[in-house]
Amino acid sequence: MKKIEFIPLVGIHIEDLGRVPFGMDQAQVQEFLGAPSDALDGQYYYDELELRLDFNDLGQLEFIESINGPYPQKTEVSIYGVNPFQVEADELLHILSEKNSGPVDDAEAGYCYAFLNSSVGVWRQMTVEDIQEDIEAIKAEGEYEENVDMLLEDLEKAKFFWTIGIGVEGYYAD
Repeated sequence: MKKIEFIPLVGIHIEDLGRVPFGMDQAQVQEFLGAPSDALDGQYYYDELELRLDFNDLGQLEFIESINGPYPQKTEVSIYGVNPFQVEADELLHILSEKNSGPVDDAEAGYCYAFLNSSVGVWRQMTVEDIQEDIEAIKAEGEYEENVDMLLEDLEKAKFFWTIGIGVEGYYAD
């Protein structure tokens, strides 16, 4: 697995490749990482690195996101010395809050948080509470046994965030 260190406000460091800093233009990124697996409207996707890179209107790198959590297949991501996909959501929020030392946009609390000073964002589609509610509803419908494997898998997945991204200073301020 390729190790990728997320360095807030700076960029990423990819094992055996080096640093990809914010501000690189699209040509520099392609020269360094090769052609993207897919490119859409200012975004590059690198499937082998399980990354999405976003560029601003000037074509400069402004945001990097690990998109295959909480169970990446090809990469091992770290931020502040921890793997964000191996640390449960509440603990990760505590770590990110401490390092942020400032305001957090929690308008979508439970699912999405943006740490405004450090320009770090995390997201997940469902929470443990969501799955527990689903379990109760499915039990009430008498369909628990036929759905138990999927529900338990979702319950485990819901303990973690599914993506983590870092941006340039002020990325989440807008």
